[in-house]
Amino acid sequence: MGPKKVSGKVSAQKMMSIELKREIIEKNEQGVRVSDLVRQYRRSTSTICTVLKQKESINGTTAAKGVTIISKLQSSLHEKMEKLLMVWVTEKQLKGNTLTQGIICEKARPIHSDLLNQTPRTSTDEGGIGRLV
Repeated sequence: MGPKKVSGKVSAQKMMSIELKREIIEKNEQGVRVSDLVRQYRRSTSTICTVLKQKESINGTTAAKGVTIISKLQSSLHEKMEKLLMVWVTEKQLKGNTLTQGIICEKARPIHSDLLNQTPRTSTDEGGIGRLV
């Protein structure tokens, strides 16, 4: 059986970037009331309150531009991989190379594999990192 339809409408969730969430948190810390934030950002009260409730994890996150979801399950290994991959992508772009999603994925696999081999499964110690280019 498929999911039930509620009154024939499909719910369209508006995703909020981390930057937008930080902006909401900053305005609230400057004294802007929740009800004013609700009107300004056209979000529900519960959405704004959830963002404010999660402000420590939102402000403590270093996410790439445009990221909308922070996974609690994302390990430090994945964070390391993303940072190394971003360094590699930046270097390639500075050299004028054209990168496609396929090329980036091909590079991500060995970076992830190297990090898995260098990191003990039960420890979060940082291991040495191999050459990226």
